[in-house]
Amino acid sequence: MVRRSLLLLLLVIPLVLIAQQTAFKAPEQSQTYHPPVSGPKLYQAYCAVCHGSDAKGNGPAAATLKTWPADLTTIAKRHNGSFPALHVTEKIEGDNMVTAHGSREMPLWGPVFRSMAHGHADSAQRRMENLIAYLESIQEK
Repeated sequence: MVRRSLLLLLLVIPLVLIAQQTAFKAPEQSQTYHPPVSGPKLYQAYCAVCHGSDAKGNGPAAATLKTWPADLTTIAKRHNGSFPALHVTEKIEGDNMVTAHGSREMPLWGPVFRSMAHGHADSAQRRMENLIAYLESIQEK
């Protein structure tokens, strides 16, 4: 009798534990990734590793590059006080790169932003516009 009770107990305990784990299991977190859209978040996600969180060209990966990253806070200063939005856009997108001018270390972000669009044509353009607006907003006076 004791043996039968002990055997029954050994069979029931695991079932109770499994039932408790199932009943108290936390809901699974969503695995959906939402790429950033705002200019500052785009900058931190894609540019800061090389250009630094302050955009001065001193990111953690800067020392590993052949060419030191540009100080992005002085773009307007280097262009006679006017921020060249189209020129900066072309540099970031990389679509109009002339191969005769050599290779570049900076990733081409145009294809990356377009891949995030998920079928929405204006999404990549909006990301680029937001990033450019952010870069213009951080220019040294």
